[in-house]
Amino acid sequence: MEFNFKFILFTKLLLIVNLGIFGFLANNNTSEEAQGKKLSELNLNELAADPLTEWNINYERTIEYIKEHEGFAGGMPYICPGGYKTIGYGHVILEHENFEQLSENQADSLLRIDFNKALDLVEKNIDVKGSKKLAIAHFVFTRGIGTFIKSPLKAMVENNEDISEEIVKWCYYRNIKGERVRSQHAYNIRKWEAK
Repeated sequence: MEFNFKFILFTKLLLIVNLGIFGFLANNNTSEEAQGKKLSELNLNELAADPLTEWNINYERTIEYIKEHEGFAGGMPYICPGGYKTIGYGHVILEHENFEQLSENQADSLLRIDFNKALDLVEKNIDVKGSKKLAIAHFVFTRGIGTFIKSPLKAMVENNEDISEEIVKWCYYRNIKGERVRSQHAYNIRKWEAK
């Protein structure tokens, strides 16, 4: 009998504790639900845009633009119009590198490494933000930081001048014979960077 009594007391105690816990959770869910409803009543125009999200979107658009215009060439090395051994999405193969073939994922990773290096060089040499920074980094990715620093573009960007006429002058390259050749492809890229 004593055992049954202790068992009944223990069961009732568990029931009380469980009801208390469930009651507490139910109250918290209600308050979270109320907070959610309150938040959903806010006007979306009142919420600030997330600059990091905007940066990420524009960064990814730039990467996709590079992929589209550089091409993948099946992941095999090729000679670019400037005469450099290249692989993936425009990666110039350096002397110490021995790339024979890349998957698309490897080429994407290599592109991001190269483009992030261009971004770092831009950050070290000029104070620009947002999409302008991405456009200049793209120019540096394709033409090199030395070209950018020596060109009138750097001063124009620093002075917030319109670069649309100047940047299209940078659509030439030297072919294998050393001849200066205008590239319609590069011209289109320069127009995109000027936007």
